[in-house]
Amino acid sequence: MTTPLYPRADDRDWGGRLPRAESIDLDEDQRAARQELLERSGRWAERSGFAPTDDQGGLIGPFNAFTLRPGPGRAFGRWVGVDQRDSLLPATIREVVILTVGVAWQAEYEVYAHVAVARSVGLSETVIDGLRNGTTDGFAPDELTAHRFADELVRDHRVTRSTYDGAIEAFGRDGVLDLVHLVGMYLATSALLNAFEVPAPPIPAP
Repeated sequence: MTTPLYPRADDRDWGGRLPRAESIDLDEDQRAARQELLERSGRWAERSGFAPTDDQGGLIGPFNAFTLRPGPGRAFGRWVGVDQRDSLLPATIREVVILTVGVAWQAEYEVYAHVAVARSVGLSETVIDGLRNGTTDGFAPDELTAHRFADELVRDHRVTRSTYDGAIEAFGRDGVLDLVHLVGMYLATSALLNAFEVPAPPIPAP
């Protein structure tokens, strides 16, 4: 697994349009939320190979926003935790879906983070590159099915009958429910990142 490269704190305004949590006086709940994020999400990010902080320990990506609004941040974390624990979708398929959403929304940090997660769970570089570049050569049938379903839902706001039937055949009813929940989760993440123009470090080579 690749050790993440931590961006320099002074290279960019890593908060985007939001103030950095480290630059303002946090209340008690915000300080507690920051520590929780470092211990939970931060460790998961590091294990997955992407940086949740800059080189001085300041939270970047969505984690800074979750510190500023601890209630919604914790609720979102619970949603993610339930999905990671209970989803019927294989880890590689989950990353196909997440990257499909992130690429469609051009959400820099989401794509940066989940390229690393995808690599850590064994998704092939062929599929990762295809998701980033709009090609599907070399996709396994279930990877292509998940990508088409998520891509149609995100871009067209509907799913064709043939795409829906293919997803039901591949993943079952409950798997498709999990797929739709996952799309919604990362639409929310993309909206947060894009609304506040949150930047990301460069994606490292494999």
